[in-house]
Amino acid sequence: MKKLLSALFLLALCSSLAGASVPDPLNCTVGPLMGDPLVPSSQVAFLSPAPILGTSITITVRNNANVVIPNASVSVTFNTEIGVCSSAVHTGTTNTLGQCFLTLKGGGCQTGIAAACVIRANGISIRELLNVRSPDNEAHDVSLPDGTVTTPDLSAFGDEFVIGPPACHDYDLLDGCNTQDLGAFGDAFALGLAGSCTLLP
Repeated sequence: MKKLLSALFLLALCSSLAGASVPDPLNCTVGPLMGDPLVPSSQVAFLSPAPILGTSITITVRNNANVVIPNASVSVTFNTEIGVCSSAVHTGTTNTLGQCFLTLKGGGCQTGIAAACVIRANGISIRELLNVRSPDNEAHDVSLPDGTVTTPDLSAFGDEFVIGPPACHDYDLLDGCNTQDLGAFGDAFALGLAGSCTLLP
């Protein structure tokens, strides 16, 4: 009987230890994300060829007991329509606080597309975003990045800002293409060729 109890205890202990490193998507957080935080389907992954405000995110990984998971392997992947910089580092490991800090680098546009951006921890999808936005997009309703934010992107942005309707350059999907979007575009445009990157094929 003692052997049976010992075996059951060890089994329970092993299960508990194994579960401690399994992320629970409901307890994991990713931020800041553009869009309405109360409407997950409206949230946006924002990236640019060079880091600007809004492209750096903090991913906090927790298990089903809401306990942080240190040393968790984290990755961010995008739909093939999104151009990812060859210099981008979209993988990392959580620190002792269960946090991983990544800067999203690339260009393109996706709207309402399943798995447009997927964030995983220890191989488990903890967040799937339907929308991706970048100042590096030379069109209104298709993904057309080239790794830099220059006059063709400015033309697309200007059309939406002045005439509308809002489309790929409405970065936060809130209130159309407005001054808040202008600030984000301006930061990327000011970097010019210095803020360019080579996109992965």
